[in-house]
Amino acid sequence: FPDLFGQRKSEEWTKRILRCARSADAVICVSESTRKDLQGEHGLSADKISVVPHGYSPAFRRLPAPPEGHETPVPGRFLLYVGSRAEYKQFWTLAKAYGAWAHRDEVELAVVGQSWSRDEAATIAELGISERVRLLENVDDETLCNLYNAAEAFVYPSLYEGFGIPLLEAMACGCPIVASDIPTTHEVAGSTPLYFQPGEVEGLSAALDTAMAEGRESQRTASGLERAKKYSWDKTAAMTMDVYRRVSQLADEGRSLASVSNGGP
Repeated sequence: FPDLFGQRKSEEWTKRILRCARSADAVICVSESTRKDLQGEHGLSADKISVVPHGYSPAFRRLPAPPEGHETPVPGRFLLYVGSRAEYKQFWTLAKAYGAWAHRDEVELAVVGQSWSRDEAATIAELGISERVRLLENVDDETLCNLYNAAEAFVYPSLYEGFGIPLLEAMACGCPIVASDIPTTHEVAGSTPLYFQPGEVEGLSAALDTAMAEGRESQRTASGLERAKKYSWDKTAAMTMDVYRRVSQLADEGRSLASVSNGGP
């Protein structure tokens, strides 16, 4: 999506990535989707690429219902959005869908992230949802875990992602997920989310309706809880060490060959 970035900055960033990737002995990609992009767009050799998925913090887990001793900053029913609101994240697709949603008077929209810019605040006012959108800044993991455990659904409307750690967090907390239909979300979350076409306001609204109807005790959330168990930072670390060992072994073999060619033992 080069149209979402300044051309000069985008081109310079791409050059840096390619310079690093082509000179490296090994390249780690956080998803199979990212690997395919790197190969397809830039022709990088497959034999130097390893896919090492991200993990998530054990702080994210399913809490007793209702969570005893755990309070959320949103006392009523709410949808949850977490993270950056950069254009490719498509937060404004969610905001528009929420503004036209039939249940917005019953369910708030909780947004975890940085403070609103002046333009963002003006857009929220134009959509008529200022009183229904609750911004939460400087949220720690424990509070975020409580939010995932209490939300009607976590919404992930991105146009593109390299991985998607919030998906793991939501699944580990048994939170229903509404997500745009993009490759990495399928790779990470499988059939757990309710999908809609990226950027499609009506499709997102319909997915929200289905999430509300299914609730938190659905087969989707049960499968998400099991799927999240496949990921951990320990596994990520072990897979990363395997890549380092392979590179080290190749380096040792290269030094041995160089020694022989130079008349060494």
